[in-house]
Amino acid sequence: MADEQQPVPSPPALADPTTQTPISPSSSTSAPAPHPRSSSLIQTLRVYMTIFASKTDHTLVRLNTLLSTPRGTDVLLCTLSYTLQLLSALLSRHLDAQMNAITATFAEKADAVLLPGESFVAAVPISRGTRRLQEIATGTKALSGVIADFRIFVRLWGCVGLYVWLRDMLRGDAVRKNGSMPKKEKAVRAITYAEIVSLIAFQVLENGAYLASKGVLTSASWSGELGKRRETRWWVWSCRFWALYVILEGVRLGALWYYEPEGQIREDDGEKEDKIARERKSLENKVWWRDLVSNVAYFPMTLHWSTEEGLLSEILVGLCGVFAGGANLVEAWAAIR
Repeated sequence: MADEQQPVPSPPALADPTTQTPISPSSSTSAPAPHPRSSSLIQTLRVYMTIFASKTDHTLVRLNTLLSTPRGTDVLLCTLSYTLQLLSALLSRHLDAQMNAITATFAEKADAVLLPGESFVAAVPISRGTRRLQEIATGTKALSGVIADFRIFVRLWGCVGLYVWLRDMLRGDAVRKNGSMPKKEKAVRAITYAEIVSLIAFQVLENGAYLASKGVLTSASWSGELGKRRETRWWVWSCRFWALYVILEGVRLGALWYYEPEGQIREDDGEKEDKIARERKSLENKVWWRDLVSNVAYFPMTLHWSTEEGLLSEILVGLCGVFAGGANLVEAWAAIR
């Protein structure tokens, strides 16, 4: 029928959020994947950082081992002190040359405008870079002096070690009295006795001069101008005995080289004994060259300080000190694994 009521359509069913099927990630907009080149760079940086951390750790452990012994500390401080002294001397020379060039330029310009007999006073401008170099030169020289002072201080009880060295030598001679001794060993031991005597004289004189310079010795003979002259003499004579020790070290090294055939490896030695002998010989050669380089570098310095006026410039003293201390430092550092 025309007036029959039409069915009303029902509203669409709403989806239950708890039962709705989740949308897969592939069907949604996702962040772009990292570029392969960036990922490779990050991995490379991680590898380098790991290597750097490992090497730093190994270096610090070796440095701690070096500083754990008096000799290791001394060779490191010796090299550092003379390196700083050399750096300060080079910077001072550069600054002096720079200042002389500026002064010469001012003088040339002034000559063109000044009348005969006239003079002028000018304030030379100093750049920030020049002022910074002056600060570095002053600071490095001061630090070098602090290190040198510390090294002298820790040598105050050096005579104790010399006494033990002499005692061991005498005990060794007492054991060998009834036995034969090779010519090489006889020569080396005789030279060593002379070295010990020279070092004892050096140490006593240096200790006295150092304590006087710090105001510890205050008797009449160490006071006033008389005390200053005495202190200077003790410094000079201590360095002269040090120079004597360096000369004796050269003689000892010469004796070791002259009697070298006595220590040659025999062909009939066993394989194991031959290897051990060769390793020992290689170590002795390294020590011989180390001592040679160190004493050759020390010798001009001992002559320099054996006179009140000095013989070398600050640059040459620093350069010789770097070689003298560096030879011992390289050997001590290589011995630490």
